[in-house]
Amino acid sequence: MTFNREVLSAALHPVLLDSEAISEDAKARVRQFRASTRSPIGAYTGNSKGFEFVRAAVAKFIEERDGPAVKTNVNNIYLTNGASEGVRQVFKLLLRDQLDGVLVPIP
Repeated sequence: MTFNREVLSAALHPVLLDSEAISEDAKARVRQFRASTRSPIGAYTGNSKGFEFVRAAVAKFIEERDGPAVKTNVNNIYLTNGASEGVRQVFKLLLRDQLDGVLVPIP
């Protein structure tokens, strides 16, 4: 079973945390998730930025990848349901009304 499937399975069925059916890494991730949020899996949280502990992991990754000159701020990180959703949100911020437009050149 893959790591992502193990995490999702245990998050949805916590009994798996007491079994040998999933890896210890997956169990640790599920425990971190359960300790970091009160929301059940799939529930609307009201936090449009994404879970803070996930944004903190992204910030840490960016700093480790890009070196000490780069400082990240968890509050400036927004998680979306993929690149298309992120681009759609940015365009909503840029466009004031129907008279504004965006020119996107095709490479």
